[in-house]
Amino acid sequence: MNKSIRTAAALAATLLWSAGASAEGGYFGVGLGKASIDETVSEGGLSGAIDENSTAWKVFGGFFITDNLGVELGWTDLGDMNEGGNVDIETEGFMAAAIGSLPIGDGGFSVHAKLGAYAWDQDIAITPNGAASNDGVDAVYGIGAKYVYDEMFGIQLDWERYNAKADVDLISIGLTLNF
Repeated sequence: MNKSIRTAAALAATLLWSAGASAEGGYFGVGLGKASIDETVSEGGLSGAIDENSTAWKVFGGFFITDNLGVELGWTDLGDMNEGGNVDIETEGFMAAAIGSLPIGDGGFSVHAKLGAYAWDQDIAITPNGAASNDGVDAVYGIGAKYVYDEMFGIQLDWERYNAKADVDLISIGLTLNF
């Protein structure tokens, strides 16, 4: 991954940590899920189709500025997807997004939506000789639902779209520690 993405991620994590330490409504979490891709990609003069899934994971944290509006930062590894040895794609990157949350009743349930930027690094290899490492900053967006129990712990289900040279969808389940 290129140096500027690592630097931005370290700076954002430091800012999140310092802001979150004094903010009410902060959280940290981890998620595990399935990333999927269904695209035709071109690299090195070659092109190939890929329709594949892989295991993905993410770490994230954020805080709410108001009861319904917050900021979330995270790192997402969307896995390594290989289509029969012909096309191989690996994607990872740093995400920063605004998040809006809407409580449902008084029982700890809520739904949320996010929109932000994804600083990504994507390695694409197409046999026999097309390979490149691409990076950039594009949109990330998603929706999800969360249940907070015991005020300190939560579980959430998310769908997110990570735009990159080849777009990747992620469905994940996560655990959060709320403070």
